[in-house]
Order: sequence, then C-alpha cells, then structure tokens
Amino acid sequence: MKKLAISLMISVLIGQYDYSLEDINPSSEYFGTNVGTSFFEGKVTLHYFGHYN
Repeated sequence: MKKLAISLMISVLIGQYDYSLEDINPSSEYFGTNVGTSFFEGKVTLHYFGHYN
C-alpha cells in the first residue's frame, strides 16, 4: 500500500511538468504557435501525445 501511495504522489508531481511545443495541427486556431500547460492556464486541458502512420 505504501508503494502505491508513493507511486501516485510521484505521478502527480511529474504530471505538473510545464512544457511548450509547437502546434502542428493545420486545423487548429493556434497552428504554428508554441503552446503548453502554461499557455492555457486556468482552463481544463487534455493532453494527447499520439502517433499516426
């Protein structure tokens, strides 16, 4: 149980990482802009890092 609690705390801390990446989605209103966690501060966001072949 202690290991589970420690793992959960570590994952929450790592999940708060602030990053900035270029939006490469041509249909996005932010296309070409560097966006990240601090760009949408105060808003609920979903981060998906997928790969398409």
